[in-house]
Amino acid sequence: MLAPFGASVAARSQPVEAAPAASDEQDEASREIETLRAVEVTPLVPDEALDKRHVGKLVRWAGAIYGIDGRCLTILFARSGDHGEPRWTAEPTYQAFVACGSGGYDPELVQAHTNVTIIGRVTGKQYIGMGGGGADGPVLRIEKLYRWSDCLAGDDSPICKRGFLEPGPVEEE
Repeated sequence: MLAPFGASVAARSQPVEAAPAASDEQDEASREIETLRAVEVTPLVPDEALDKRHVGKLVRWAGAIYGIDGRCLTILFARSGDHGEPRWTAEPTYQAFVACGSGGYDPELVQAHTNVTIIGRVTGKQYIGMGGGGADGPVLRIEKLYRWSDCLAGDDSPICKRGFLEPGPVEEE
């Protein structure tokens, strides 16, 4: 049975919430990249930040996550590109640092080998052991963590998120 004419018009005239436009997502991504690029940081590399006089300095470092321990990430340092993105070269830096946040990050998005850029303050140093060796490395308090995606362009699955991530509660093991 067909609905009366007035009912079908009313149903069609209800406001429909529009899905976010691709350009809105691109605008947000551009704003986040601009935030990474424009933040005023002290131009240090991890080895230089071991000096006590650099405690409290704001830095922007990129790299790949080597390990996760609760709310702290051990990161292999990479030189940064123009927008703060990790730039892997044939000459490794042989530097690492630890970055600790106020909580944990989604394990689907932040795991070993994930490329990130950290904006954070130097809080001290600690021994970082990896690959059968180790050395002292700086520790940062994370102010912002940016996740770089290695997904193909156009892949919008949740694990392809690119952008700033917010910490959440640390999961108990």
